[in-house]
Amino acid sequence: MTANKRSWILLSWPVFLLATASACGQTDSSPDTTTPAATVEARVTESSLTTITLTAEAEARLGIETAEVDYRPVTRTRTVGGSVMASGGSELTVTAPFAGTLHSPTPAVVVGTTVPAAATVFNLVPLAASDRNARIEADQAVAEAVARQKLAATRTTRAEKLAVEESGSQRAAEEAAADLAVADAVLKAARDRLALATGGVTASGGIALVAPYDAVLRSLHAGPGQTVAAGAPLFDLVGLKTVWVRAPLYAGDLETVDRSAAAMIVPLGSPDTFVGQLARPVAGPPSADAATAAVDLYFALDNSGRSSTVLRPGQRVSVRLPLVNGSQSLVVPYAAILHDAYGGTWVYEARPNHVFVRRRVSVVDIAGETAVLAQGPAQGTRIVTMGAAELFGTEFGVGK
Repeated sequence: MTANKRSWILLSWPVFLLATASACGQTDSSPDTTTPAATVEARVTESSLTTITLTAEAEARLGIETAEVDYRPVTRTRTVGGSVMASGGSELTVTAPFAGTLHSPTPAVVVGTTVPAAATVFNLVPLAASDRNARIEADQAVAEAVARQKLAATRTTRAEKLAVEESGSQRAAEEAAADLAVADAVLKAARDRLALATGGVTASGGIALVAPYDAVLRSLHAGPGQTVAAGAPLFDLVGLKTVWVRAPLYAGDLETVDRSAAAMIVPLGSPDTFVGQLARPVAGPPSADAATAAVDLYFALDNSGRSSTVLRPGQRVSVRLPLVNGSQSLVVPYAAILHDAYGGTWVYEARPNHVFVRRRVSVVDIAGETAVLAQGPAQGTRIVTMGAAELFGTEFGVGK
């Protein structure tokens, strides 16, 4: 290779490298022409979909009413499931005090009915003759004592009269008076024995088994005509004038609940605005469930029938437990809350010139007719309370 040719190659090599680098730089700086994975056309924001402008006539026809969003202290509650149970000491099993035969009163008491206090459920006729004749003998003794007392009173009156007329001795009058006193004492003792022998005993010698208080006859363990042994269970009574509600609560939430305050008992299926019935806390048996890490709270509830619903043992209910340290929160009337098909909650903000804007809210609690918000319009914002459902229908084409 000649010297001139080598010099040309050496001179042309840097030019080649420079050209190559320039070409690479142009390739890296060129725009990306690849197709995107997704394309969104006619993108619309949520706020542009939720604005409604009405005419004055349409607003009047819908009956729109508004209220302001408030910010104030609210007693929060936590709702848990509870079960109704008989209160302590209200369950009773009546047993036979002695061996005998059961007889049903007229009319017979049916299981499930309320038995008033002192009402007879069964008559138990004893098998032993001495027990069966106890009342008959007591009645006979009272009758004999009454007859002797009347005779003694007559003799005393006659003896005193003869003594006054000096036709009889004073000693005879005194002896007659003493006999009358003895007859009075015998009559009193006979009547006392009759009261002890009666104690619910019928004329046939049987004893009446009665309900000690107003209670429901829950079950029968024996029937009329059956002979039972002493101590045999006969029937069960349960008092429902006051019931207990057992509310299992997660142990980690125990300190967040005000256990000295009354809880609100609400039957299942009631609306969120249902007020329910107050139940006071009571010291029930210390019970817990290790499987669910729950401890039981107990509340006493008046179940005498003055409320709209009479609860039964075993019935499931909702228990609204008041929380401690109530803080200030945004609140709106519950009537302003709307629910969409996906469970979202909304309100309509009322703006000037008959403009209404649907705003998303986050409801964390319901306190009577008030909804407590974790997120929503600012305090003082006017929202629609009456007519919110009509606006919702107007927005989606099903309104008036």
